This record gives sequence, C-alpha cells and structure tokens, in this order.
Amino acid sequence: MTAKIQEYGIRDIINYRSLDWVESDDFLYLTDIPSEFEPYFVNPNYYCVGMITSGSLRIIIDSKAYALSTHSLMIYRPGQTFQVTQLSRKTKGTFILFTKKFLEHLNENIFSVKHESFLSENMQNLIDLTVPDKQRISRLFKGVFELLTHLSPHSWELVARSLTSAMLYEIDNILKGYLFKKDQITNADLHFLDTFNNLVAKHFITNRETSFYAEKLGITPRSLYLRIKKSLGDKPSALIYHRLVSEAKYMVSYTNKTFSEIAYLLNFSDPFAFSKFFKNQTGFSPKSYRSLYFQDNS
Repeated sequence: MTAKIQEYGIRDIINYRSLDWVESDDFLYLTDIPSEFEPYFVNPNYYCVGMITSGSLRIIIDSKAYALSTHSLMIYRPGQTFQVTQLSRKTKGTFILFTKKFLEHLNENIFSVKHESFLSENMQNLIDLTVPDKQRISRLFKGVFELLTHLSPHSWELVARSLTSAMLYEIDNILKGYLFKKDQITNADLHFLDTFNNLVAKHFITNRETSFYAEKLGITPRSLYLRIKKSLGDKPSALIYHRLVSEAKYMVSYTNKTFSEIAYLLNFSDPFAFSKFFKNQTGFSPKSYRSLYFQDNS
C-alpha cells in the first residue's frame, strides 16, 4: 500500500506535472489537463473547482469514486484525500485551484461573508448540472480565464484574487438550488431535487407559481414545500425566483439587450415591474448594475 502524503500544495502539482507556472503558489488555473498525474492519494491544502469539457476523468475523493461527465462540476477541499485514477489523453476542461490564504487578502471574501457555500466541507463533491447552468458556469470560467491571460504582471495577483472571488460568488448563486448536506439526503430526495431543478430550468420564465410545479410532480403544493424545505432548508418559491434573478443578472451583465427587451423575455408585465423586481433582489437598478459590470471589466 502506497503511503498517503499528509499535505499537498499547488507547487507540488506544478513540479510533479512539469507545468510552466510561476505566477503564484496559492493559485493555478488549467484548461489543458496534463495526462501525467500522481499515482497515489494526496491531501490537498487548496480548493479545486472545475469541470471537463472533453475526454474523461475518474477520481476518488474520501474513498468514494466519481466519474466526471461534461455536465459535472467537481469540488474538492483542503483535508479531503483524493486520487485521480483515470485520465484520457488530451482531456480538456476548466479548473481553478486556490488556497484560502489566496482570497483572505481581500477584506471581504466568500469565506468571511458566507457561513456556508458550495465550498463548505459538508457539501457534495460532484454536482450534475442542468444544461443552462452548465453553460452559465462554462461562460464564467471562459470569461475569467480570458482576462487572466491579459493581465499586467505588476497587478496580476491582486486582480486574479478579485476575479476569482467574483466567480466563486456567482457559482455559489447558481448552485444554491443544488446544494444539500451530503449526509442528510436520500437517493430518493436527490432524484426529486434533480427533477424539480430541471422543471424550474425549463419553466421558470413562464411559470413561477409553486402550484404549477407541484402539479407537474404529481404532489400537493404543501408536499412540495415540505420536501424542498427538508432537503435544502429553503422554500420552492425562493429557488424559482433565485433562478429568475440569476437569468436577469446574466442578461443585464452579458448582453446588450435593452431593459425593455429583457423585461419582455423574462415575462414581466412591463419594464417598470422588471426594474422594481431587479432592484429589490440585487440592491441596484438594471442600469446601475450594468454600469458596475462594465466598470469592473474595463
């Protein structure tokens, strides 16, 4: 039996896999996944978040085997033992590795602001995403990685921290409806949540009443409320509106559609109703939110 390494850092990965990376020992991002991988269990002192876009990857995390698909988001954390067991040649993906120390240089970061997030140790390691959410997170990775390749060397680490922090907050928002405490949910609960999430992804623009989803699931609105509350600690309506807010934020930030067009596409009665909803949910008017986005990315 191969002895387990007690602690493994980002620099150890860089050295073992002969990566050309000098920017930081507390941060690393990958698009091409090196086919050379450690043939033993390691105990990382960093977080890893990412997904494959082609190829195949199998990994054991805390004695549980996972096979990633192109719709899987993988997370592992400091203190969790893992070993890559299979990696096909020319596997591509988007992975970001970072230490807690890397983000703690920021006065406010996901660790200090949120008691629990998808980075929390009691959350699952593999999340199967719906098609819209997979596309949303893929665009986030692509946008951040594109910016990281064009940063000035003298400000690289400072900007990289801010970009990473922003991306993690947004991923956490997208994943809110998926997260559950891994030891408190049954396979039946997981199947139910997947079904509910897929229904919300398909119908949230045209149907926002919980009674609609209860009918689709063949249960009463009260049963739907109790099952979602038990598994996620939140109301079904909160998850539906969270999906709506995420879509609204995306359209305001990443498209050049007018706010009237967005209001129409998201099925609001008029632009005023959309603007009021958006400000209540984000604290910003759509115009201010779009201005902030372009200011941050100029």
